[in-house]
Amino acid sequence: MTGPTDRPVVVSPHLDDAVLSCGGLLAGSPGHVVTVFCGVPPEGLAAPMWDQLTGARDPAARMCDRLAEDDAALAALGATTDRLGLLDEQYRSEPVTVDAVAAALGPALSGVTVLHVPSAVGGHPDHVLTRDASLASAPPSAEVWLYADLPYSLAFGWPAWVDGREPDPLLDPTPWLADELAAAGVDVDARSAVVRALSDGEAARKRAAVSAYASQLPALDALCGARLTDPVASRFELAWRLRL
Repeated sequence: MTGPTDRPVVVSPHLDDAVLSCGGLLAGSPGHVVTVFCGVPPEGLAAPMWDQLTGARDPAARMCDRLAEDDAALAALGATTDRLGLLDEQYRSEPVTVDAVAAALGPALSGVTVLHVPSAVGGHPDHVLTRDASLASAPPSAEVWLYADLPYSLAFGWPAWVDGREPDPLLDPTPWLADELAAAGVDVDARSAVVRALSDGEAARKRAAVSAYASQLPALDALCGARLTDPVASRFELAWRLRL
């Protein structure tokens, strides 16, 4: 691992997840990101639907572009990184097991004291694999947090208790988020939810970092009704302390 173990470590399923979901955390206390599914696919692979949606026809070239985007985003936050180089779900021809991902993650998480892993809200297969493998390979003494995956956790907007907006009597995302966590089978105390309200400086640095993901941002923003770039919603991050 290239980063000191006393810094917060964020495990990221893909090249953008840590910054989208924990960019304020990384900006406020420069941390270390371990990205799992970021391998360059073989030349000649047909572009899957997500690549086509985002204007790519060459998956290998697109992944190289995304690696450069990630370098720029993490530099904006002062974060270091390890990349495990496993293939993204859209590029895989064979299934990947939790045990295989945990074996790859183990050395990168050795000695970590504060660990942030995806809650897998939204159920993306790579997020589920990353969450389960992270929990399986986390040091027993580590303080573990499950972060609200963006953009998926913003599908219905933040609950009013997160962003302080006037509650909408016809739209309350709170029970949906609780159901997503319950479906994941992870043991969290709802009272352990922590809202991180970004300072002006943290928000500005996060915006700069998020904007580096130019190839992905339009589609990801569309998934949550443009809330990733909303000036209010983007100033908040949410995480739950894992019950030990």
